[in-house]
Amino acid sequence: MVEGVFSFHKMQEACRADQPAGWLHFIRAYAPLTHKLLQHYFPALEQRALLRQVFRAARAEGGAVWRDFAGTSEKEFLSHLRRFVLEQGRAARGARPETPLTPENFWVLLQEFPPLQREVLLLAFHRYSPEEVSLFTKFETETVVAVTRQAHEKLRAQLGAAAGHLEPRDHDPLFAAVETPAGEKCVPVKTYARLVDGQVTWREREDAERHIENCLACLNRFAEFREVAHFFHTLPPADDALVAELAAAMGLPAQSVPKKKPAWWQRLLGG
Repeated sequence: MVEGVFSFHKMQEACRADQPAGWLHFIRAYAPLTHKLLQHYFPALEQRALLRQVFRAARAEGGAVWRDFAGTSEKEFLSHLRRFVLEQGRAARGARPETPLTPENFWVLLQEFPPLQREVLLLAFHRYSPEEVSLFTKFETETVVAVTRQAHEKLRAQLGAAAGHLEPRDHDPLFAAVETPAGEKCVPVKTYARLVDGQVTWREREDAERHIENCLACLNRFAEFREVAHFFHTLPPADDALVAELAAAMGLPAQSVPKKKPAWWQRLLGG
């Protein structure tokens, strides 16, 4: 997370007005998260070139990354940004990986597990390690391993030879198919943020959790919200070199790239 004079709302206004200062703050705040997502979901692509392309696309066409964003908070924007980044990565990758999983057969599998374990499985099938899933969900690593192993066994029984090798496989087509909410009662991203922050009434929480338990699209979006929120709050801001590199890729004036202020102890020592 980035500290600075720009609030999220001020940054958004500045980016929409194509002001360089807004985009520079955007780079510093979101480049580490973007890089992490690209590394995880598109490891076979040349990462630095892909990162530059994503940021070029973000500013292109009048600020494409902001065009369809109608939310009011940074937490909502994180989910929006994730979708934008994956769209760019998929376009660069071209051919889709093959997977035996469909929304239908995967939902049949998930229904055999308690609601909280379904979120664990979604993240595991996003190819995160048990240790990473544990960080996202607070489940013990051993529990994640056991639940995932059980799911693989059930899928092999359900799909037979078609299951193939499940563990190292890229199931992105499955998750791309459920990215769009399925109906009017689907939970908005704003509610995910409020759920995580404990800012909902008991009745609102019950209603949202009841729906999420029975909707693959919403369950997946909630799991992905945990993913991006975790990375955003734990990754350090982009350093000056990366900010300058991406600013150049976006066509921003080179002289407008700010330097990070030295730490207080460096200023005290004259650094």
